[in-house]
Amino acid sequence: MSRPSPSLARRLRWRLEYGAYLAVEKLTGLLTPREACLAGERLGELIRLFSARHRRIVRRNLRIAFAGEKSSAELAELETAVFRRAGANLIASLCTASLDPEALDRAVTMENPEVLAAALAGGKGVIGVLAHMGNWEALAQKFPRMMPPGVQAGDMYRRLNNPLLDARLAATRRRTGLRLFEKNGSPLALAAFLRAGGGLGIISDQRAVGIGETVPFFGRLTACTPLPAVLARRTDARVVGISVTTLAPGKWRIKFHPLEEEPTTANCMKLLEAVMRQSPADVFWLQDRWRTGGRRPQSMPGKIPKGADGPPQVSKPRRYLVWLGPDAPDRKPALQNVEPDDLEFEYSLPADAARPRWLPADARVHPRPAVERRHFVADEIRRIDRDAALPLDCVYAPGGPAQVVTACRKMGVPVITQPDGMA
Repeated sequence: MSRPSPSLARRLRWRLEYGAYLAVEKLTGLLTPREACLAGERLGELIRLFSARHRRIVRRNLRIAFAGEKSSAELAELETAVFRRAGANLIASLCTASLDPEALDRAVTMENPEVLAAALAGGKGVIGVLAHMGNWEALAQKFPRMMPPGVQAGDMYRRLNNPLLDARLAATRRRTGLRLFEKNGSPLALAAFLRAGGGLGIISDQRAVGIGETVPFFGRLTACTPLPAVLARRTDARVVGISVTTLAPGKWRIKFHPLEEEPTTANCMKLLEAVMRQSPADVFWLQDRWRTGGRRPQSMPGKIPKGADGPPQVSKPRRYLVWLGPDAPDRKPALQNVEPDDLEFEYSLPADAARPRWLPADARVHPRPAVERRHFVADEIRRIDRDAALPLDCVYAPGGPAQVVTACRKMGVPVITQPDGMA
């Protein structure tokens, strides 16, 4: 059955987007890589200034990733650097796409190329574990030229919604000999490519909804893609990590990191974490990596890996705040009768209310003023959120007080109001 033809309005929008992209690409092509980075830094600063939503996402990601490692002042400094570097790498990627090989070599250096060479020497293919990090176009342009004669480089990508832009991106990547595999394509084609000895880059830092395995990532359980591990086990391909870091405006370094352990999903994510720690400012933290699930934010993200007895112990549990009213229930509220091991409960209770009998003696309780107006509620939730290194992941408000629900939604904090029962 053929797909319906796109509407005239959609086709017109595609052409306008494509025209705007070509104009920006043409302008950035007139800049040197250094000039492109400096212009991009200004763009990143503007995004940070005007997008409260992205500031909130970046701040939350950094607090989770570096809880207990960096102070509040250090995290604030890193947050600013992340936006500046994201803008710089975005504009520089457009500039890099048009560089000739000699100019590209002047802008990009290599470190540990022997790691890639040793992995390719086995003849069974190499899987490059990547993050959204640094000047990604520099890596796309350089990767095919790193391969020995007769060995092809490949990359997985998500097809763009705009077919004109998608065709432009594909042509830019393919001109260097890079073979593209669609994100939702056949894994058999990926396996065949690796068995032929190819080098395949796989972006692995996004949440893997549905198919993901539950493993630690920066100490927090989350759903991670099992694809690198599955392909490595089925094809005997070697796994290496690849980082792209900024050395100076217009100068980048591509570094290879060996996987010393078995190619499990957990070990691949440990490798990816090491890759990202090379330069946290170069990582694209603007995606909500540890976002709590929609209707069931208390449920365990992803699936337990095969053969595991249960989810591993982690150093960074999810913080859940139970918002109790002056008339607290006689029994402990249940989170839809599911309380995974990685949940850590805290309780907010009016300062003049009686402490519920079921509340554990060692429970972390936050007494709050009796005022329940929305802006007071929002201030109290923010205060509790800042009271620990890790951010709040969810507010559980049995009965759903309207002030709490409204405040949470404005703050972007998931809120549960209707439990299935009482524990």
